[in-house]
Amino acid sequence: MQITVHLGLLVLAGALAFSVGLLFRWIQVKLLRKQLLELEKEKMDDHAEILSLQRKLSDSVNSSHPAATPVVSLKEKDSQTDNGKNKLASQ
Repeated sequence: MQITVHLGLLVLAGALAFSVGLLFRWIQVKLLRKQLLELEKEKMDDHAEILSLQRKLSDSVNSSHPAATPVVSLKEKDSQTDNGKNKLASQ
């Protein structure tokens, strides 16, 4: 028993299979790109909302009480005795 297949039909079947696979992959890539763009948009919206909330919080903190930056003096105002702090241990 011999099976004969015309060479043109074999090439046509291969080209058709290749085209269907390519079309399937193209649709997959298109859907994944769309999904990726939606996720990126959602992420940007979330970041914008976080920044907006931080701005509101900052504005409410600044408006409720003025920012009083504490000033720490590096030098002592009045020279006090060291009460033996600078003595050596052997003395």
